[in-house]
Amino acid sequence: MVQQWLLSNQPFSSVLGVPIGVKIGAGGKIEVDIDHIIFMGVDFIAIDGGQAAMHGAPPILYDDFGIPTLYAIVRAANHLEKRKMKGKISLIVSGGLLVPGHFLKVLALGADAVYLGSSMLFALAHDQVLNALPFEPPTQAIWYDGKFKDQFKVEEGVKSAEKFLTASTEEIKMALRAMGKRFFKRVVKKGFSVL
Repeated sequence: MVQQWLLSNQPFSSVLGVPIGVKIGAGGKIEVDIDHIIFMGVDFIAIDGGQAAMHGAPPILYDDFGIPTLYAIVRAANHLEKRKMKGKISLIVSGGLLVPGHFLKVLALGADAVYLGSSMLFALAHDQVLNALPFEPPTQAIWYDGKFKDQFKVEEGVKSAEKFLTASTEEIKMALRAMGKRFFKRVVKKGFSVL
């Protein structure tokens, strides 16, 4: 299939029939990385800013490497605009996005969507972390290889996540009203100082 794609000179997604994307860590040469990704013909780019955590990596790599999420989104969105690819390639961002205000900021700066790691993990686990405490870290209650994963109640986790997402949406609506905006599309980088 890859050979077929290489010979076709078409976006890879057209060969498979599903959206194709690339996930990268935000590094100092993010614009160069994006140029290579544009050449591949992807449908979306998912960027982990410097605050993104990862399970299984040494702490120095996920705590101290990469550029911060807000800088990454500005540089990535500006570069996609410069290459006239904004709107053709979706930009999805993660990294240190914990509360609705964080989500709103990156969306206002040019992200098309956010994806959540730690905040969703905390929302899913909510009071189920008590299964692991006080002798094990909370992650042991929810990670796929956690010691207490069998005690995790999926339905309760789903309800907690739903409440978190609903509350986040309502807070974003409240922020829009506070900025005098009726629609999210009217929040632009120029009004970012409010956030």
